[in-house]
Amino acid sequence: MSVHSTHFTIGGVLLTLGASCAAAEFLGYWLHRLLHSDKFPALSQGHLIHHFLIYGPDQAMRYDKYQDATHGRFSVGNVGLEWLAPCALIFFSIWGILYALRIPPVYVAISLLALVGWPVLMFSYLHDRMHLKDFWMARTPILKIWFCRARRLHEIHHRALNDHGRMHANFGIGFFWFDRLFRTIGRHHLPLNQAGLGVAIQRYGLLERNGRLESSTEAQIHAAVGKHA
Repeated sequence: MSVHSTHFTIGGVLLTLGASCAAAEFLGYWLHRLLHSDKFPALSQGHLIHHFLIYGPDQAMRYDKYQDATHGRFSVGNVGLEWLAPCALIFFSIWGILYALRIPPVYVAISLLALVGWPVLMFSYLHDRMHLKDFWMARTPILKIWFCRARRLHEIHHRALNDHGRMHANFGIGFFWFDRLFRTIGRHHLPLNQAGLGVAIQRYGLLERNGRLESSTEAQIHAAVGKHA
């Protein structure tokens, strides 16, 4: 079935959706790796709050309510600037490329909607629910098999520290295709790398108190990231 006046076909729509979601997953994987690299300290800062001060490697991974890392700084919902800024750059770059290639507008619209919708679904909605104690996907037959497995791999991501004090495994959220492709998949929980945690604590100026990592101010983390990037 097709509508020739708009160059619209069902096959074209499905191909566009599939390619756009795969591209979004690929870009999300590499952006997540970037946020753990400290190559852009201003971006890494917010993500480090999530990983070391709220859901630290030796802390609980699930609560009754999601613990937001964006309090006191710019965000859209619970998505911080460390995600918004590079995603906006990627979005407009792809828009420009599609326009230059003279892709029919209907496919451009579908592609851009998918490039926004997939990351919102995976890296915002699903991610945040993985940190809840009781989420409906974990109780739904069949669906819970996938969800609980993905959640377990994400919790490994939070606890897998290398000797340099950086998370190094499982940068996907719901799917881990690119972790397998680029050999960053971690399938098993390992004992916490205390030496690596010590390096991270020293690098980011963190304090360990009552079994939790703390920082006197968010600016302290920012300064530490900039110093050691």
